[in-house]
Amino acid sequence: MSSVGGARVLVIGRSPEVLETVLDELSGVGLRAQGTTDPERADEHFDAGEFDLIAFGGGVAAATAERLQRAFRQRNPGVRLLRTFAPRAVREIVTALDDTIPPPEVDVDAYLARIGHTGSRVPTLDTLRALHRRHPDAIVFEAIDVLLDKGVDLAPQAVDAKLIHAGRGGYCFEHNTLLWRVLTELGFTVEGLVGRVRWRAAPGNPPTPPTHMALRVTLDGVPWLVDVGFGGCVLTAPLRMDTSAPQQTDHESFRVIPFGNQWLVQIRIDGRWQSMYELEAGPWLVSDYEVPNWYTSTHPSSNFRQRLMVARTSERVRYTLLGNRLTVRPNDAPAERHLLDADGLERTLRGTFGLDVQPEWRPLLEQEAAQA
Repeated sequence: MSSVGGARVLVIGRSPEVLETVLDELSGVGLRAQGTTDPERADEHFDAGEFDLIAFGGGVAAATAERLQRAFRQRNPGVRLLRTFAPRAVREIVTALDDTIPPPEVDVDAYLARIGHTGSRVPTLDTLRALHRRHPDAIVFEAIDVLLDKGVDLAPQAVDAKLIHAGRGGYCFEHNTLLWRVLTELGFTVEGLVGRVRWRAAPGNPPTPPTHMALRVTLDGVPWLVDVGFGGCVLTAPLRMDTSAPQQTDHESFRVIPFGNQWLVQIRIDGRWQSMYELEAGPWLVSDYEVPNWYTSTHPSSNFRQRLMVARTSERVRYTLLGNRLTVRPNDAPAERHLLDADGLERTLRGTFGLDVQPEWRPLLEQEAAQA
């Protein structure tokens, strides 16, 4: 805590009671904190040059926060800006100010080379769309390590070593934590979300545990759903979260509808809307995904513990491998299905999915090929 003692903090929120609590806790860790519940006029009442960090609570409208960030940054280019929410505000503020805690860095150049993006890096909707389109094609969805009892490590260095440098794929927690760090480094405003999978579930089934991860990116006050980690139905474009209208992508049409105090993400297949997953309001911290990741990678009932699942989505075709069955779904033609033996599985993993098949995978491939 010594590295943050005496730092000057401005907290902008909505609720007087919440603000009072947060300011009191910040004072308790040695910070000089002020606050306001009048966000619309905060830039009139406070001089950005007097603060080391300015935090915006979840109750502040995205458009208002973006306007204030531009104004404060113009007046004090060195000020740290933070979007947070009450339950984690003090911890996030302290962490952001503590120079002894290294940020979760990512090699953006290596990531962009991995997905083949040579275009703009400016944090715009066009850039977001370009990254979202290329990622599911270049970095496949797979959970082979789960089937091999190796577990899944979400430490940034482990994810980068696997998905960027080793040419492997991963599942939602790996894909979306990686993209989260890349987008943040590029200057996007990103929040983590958690979901309960409903895909192919029978009507009336009990709710599943929260085992899916997605992202919310806010641009010019508009919230966009970003998700590059949902297997054979992965999004290939961000979806607006402020409308229930259908949104067409290169593949299927999707929609995000209010669902109680959550959102329900649906895909249009075979002439009807099918539910993919529910999303809680969030936001979540990276550390919040450790338990869902542990459950998903180790619990006997986890789908990823049952069968081999690999998926890749290019601009025109979806490739999905479930067990020993390869499904190829072009945008403009009927789906093709192929039953593979162990050698066929190995060739497909190498050729279609671009994975460097390891000798230790062979028993798994033979086991999958032997199943009906």
